[in-house]
Amino acid sequence: MPNTSSYWLDVALPEAPPLNEDLTVDVVVVGGGLTGITTAYLLHNEGVRVALLERGRFAGADTGYTTAHLTYVTDSRLQQLVKHFGKAAAQQCWRAGAAAIDQIEEIIGHSRIDCEFRRVPGYLCTPLQPQSEDDRHKELEALHKDLELARELGFEASLTNQSAFGHTPALCFTNQAKFHPRKYLRSMLRTMAAANVPMFERTKFEEVQKSPLKVTANGRRIQCDFVVMATHNPPMGLQSALQATAFQTKLSLYTSYVLGARLPLNSVPEALFWDTSDPYNYLRVDTHADHQYVIFGGEDVKTGQEDKVAVAFDNLRQRLLTLLPQAEVTHRWLGQVIETDDGLPLIGENAPREFIGTGFFGNGFTFGTLSAMMARDRFLGRSNEWSDLFRVDRKPFHGGTWRYVSENLDFPIHFVKDRLQAKPHSLDDIAPGEGKVIAYQGNNVAAYRSETGELTLCSAVCTHMKCLVRWNDVAGTWDCPCHGSRFNADGTVHSGPAEQPLPRIELPDVKQSVSSSSRTTADRTH
Repeated sequence: MPNTSSYWLDVALPEAPPLNEDLTVDVVVVGGGLTGITTAYLLHNEGVRVALLERGRFAGADTGYTTAHLTYVTDSRLQQLVKHFGKAAAQQCWRAGAAAIDQIEEIIGHSRIDCEFRRVPGYLCTPLQPQSEDDRHKELEALHKDLELARELGFEASLTNQSAFGHTPALCFTNQAKFHPRKYLRSMLRTMAAANVPMFERTKFEEVQKSPLKVTANGRRIQCDFVVMATHNPPMGLQSALQATAFQTKLSLYTSYVLGARLPLNSVPEALFWDTSDPYNYLRVDTHADHQYVIFGGEDVKTGQEDKVAVAFDNLRQRLLTLLPQAEVTHRWLGQVIETDDGLPLIGENAPREFIGTGFFGNGFTFGTLSAMMARDRFLGRSNEWSDLFRVDRKPFHGGTWRYVSENLDFPIHFVKDRLQAKPHSLDDIAPGEGKVIAYQGNNVAAYRSETGELTLCSAVCTHMKCLVRWNDVAGTWDCPCHGSRFNADGTVHSGPAEQPLPRIELPDVKQSVSSSSRTTADRTH
């Protein structure tokens, strides 16, 4: 059975203590993933007093489950960007991604970081799945259109009739890149630790106060002049509850399925690949001394709306083996991406002196780095050429309103339907390592039994907007189908928009162990 943890997590990062005292700094960065660590690092290099806060472990959440593609090629096709925003804005968007890759390369070169960074080509391919002759013709026409636009806007591109990814026609974009993300972040964390930058793990953000500006976390207060919310999904912060809720409905959270596999040397060129399916498939290829390693993903679906997680992985595995029959799958994991109404990320101030970055689509590491660069410039009072394009309060562009409506139609459906579905009543039906939403004493209860038989009961009502959560049997999390919040098996928050845990339910009459007649773990997917 493949390892269900991310391939990257084998590399350990420096540890930091929890926050246990009040502080005064210039900038507080909330969130210790790539965006937050890069923000703190860039600000520190400018002589800014910065504090970095992380709820769990550094780069242990969404950053730890990345596929680490570094590319300026966006999820939205270039012709779509031009149609919706114009050529100048489309060019500016891709240049932003290119600048972020350059920034990463500059950090690596300046600090001499050994993180396997390499410039590689990126290939945008026609779909892997079989197509009709008419569909193939349309796809090829679309590639030609993107090729013309890319060259017109100053990006180096070429067309190949048979890429290594499915042997289909593809556009090749030079100067994309890849690296080992945790080796990269490890070096920056070590540099900041050596300089005594205040960094804290296991530190839960609680609130921001306006005047004077203070961040409360772990019951302690940090006075500052500026706050950067570098979490995957920004918390409420200085916004009102109504503003924060309205903002969250503009974001759509999707789960992407990922496989890691070994290959014999020289099986496939070292590069990045994506196809134009919806949802699209993607592949990253690394070459090591005695083998190649590929990371293959796809099967994206809105978080919490997966019917059978194991089936999605099976589909992905079959697709990979069709492409690369010699692939030996060693890892499988889930990642999460956030999309916006209009196809561009949201980066900028959502309140005076509070900066956020979210909605990075499949370009998390490029747009996350860009967000760090823009946050640094905003605090230092520097102009930034992307601030208007990605501003948080921009008015919806063409197509934004319709996507907003369509992405939120499922909220009332799941809010009502999940409550009407019949649920089991017996706690004895829950096997070790399994979670189920059950009807218990008139309540919807998220019940989880650990491998040792200990039972944990929480309310199954998501603390964000009150939908019922569902058990994810591969990730071992409770996921909300309405707005994508995720909770750990014990009900603590894994990732937002929810900020509060699922309330624990303590029932003295609940069995804490599995009876001899209960099922074993043999039929579980992880």
